Amino acid sequence: MWIRTAVLSLTATAMTLTGAGISAAAADLGPPTQTATVTAGPSATGPALLTGVRVGRHDTYDRTVFDFTGGTPGYRVEYAPLYTEGAGDLVHLEGAQTLSIHFHPAFAHDPETYKPTADLRQVLTPRFPTLRQVKFGGDFEGYVSAGLGLADRVGFRVFTLTNPYRVVVDVAHQPSQPFGTATVSRTGTAPDALVERVRSGAHPGYDRLVFDIIGPDPVTFQVRYLSGSTIQVGFSGMGSPTRSPHASHSGPATVPIGLTALKSVSFTIIGAGLMNAAVSTAARHGFRVSTLTNPTRIALDIAL
Repeated sequence: MWIRTAVLSLTATAMTLTGAGISAAAADLGPPTQTATVTAGPSATGPALLTGVRVGRHDTYDRTVFDFTGGTPGYRVEYAPLYTEGAGDLVHLEGAQTLSIHFHPAFAHDPETYKPTADLRQVLTPRFPTLRQVKFGGDFEGYVSAGLGLADRVGFRVFTLTNPYRVVVDVAHQPSQPFGTATVSRTGTAPDALVERVRSGAHPGYDRLVFDIIGPDPVTFQVRYLSGSTIQVGFSGMGSPTRSPHASHSGPATVPIGLTALKSVSFTIIGAGLMNAAVSTAARHGFRVSTLTNPTRIALDIAL
C-alpha cells in the first residue's frame, strides 16, 4: 500500500502529488535484501522512450518508477557514482550512497524529431527514509542514466511492468528493530553450519558484519556478549538422519576489520557441527541481528 506517492511529469516543470499506485501485484512485496549489480536486456524492438519518473514510500521500502513508451530498455543498476553522459562529470546526490541506473537502448527524446520526451534537468528530492533524491545523468547516443541518492547502502531490487511500460527500483528501509545487549537465538534447518566468508562495512550510526552462508537453508545460531566487549556468534549444524553435522569457515581463522565499532572476528571450530566466531568490538555497545536470503546471510550490526 502506498503511504505517499510523488509523481514527476518530465515534460512539466514541477513535482506534484498523487494517490495513484503502481500495481496491485507488486504492492505486497517485502523489503529487498540483495546489493549486487543487476542487469537485464531490453523488451523493446525499437527505441524505448523515457516519459516520466515517480517515487513512493512503502512500509518497508521506497520505490522509484521510470515510465517508458515503446517497451522497456535494457538496464544496469549498481552501487557506483553517477557521471553525466558524454561529458563524464560527477553528479552529486543527496545521501550517503548512490545507486546508479543506466538504460540502453533508451532515449529521452524522439530520435526522428529530436523533440524531448523527458526534461532531465528535473530533480526529485522526496527525502524518504532511504530514498533521498533522484537526478539524471543525461541522454547520449542511446544511453539514459539516472542516480538515486540513498541514506545508506541497503538491499534493492529491479523489475519491469507493462501496460504501461515501466522499470521499477525498490530500495529497502533500514531494519526497524532496536539495538540491545540481550542474547539473540535463531533455530534453522541447515544440516551444516558453513560460513563461506565474512564482509564488513561502515554505515551511518553502526558498523555491519555479514556472514555469508553456503546453501539456501537458514543456520542455527546464537549471538551474545561474553565478558568485556566481545560478542560471540555460535553456529550449529543440525545434521541429517544419514550423517553428522559439520561447521567451517572457508577463510582465515582471524579476519581484521578495523572499523569504529568492529575490530576483528576470529573463528574456532569446536567439532560435531559447532563453531564460534568471536567478534571484537571497541566497546560494549548494543547490537541487532538480521537473517537474509538469496543468498543466505546473517547480518550483525553494532551501534556506534
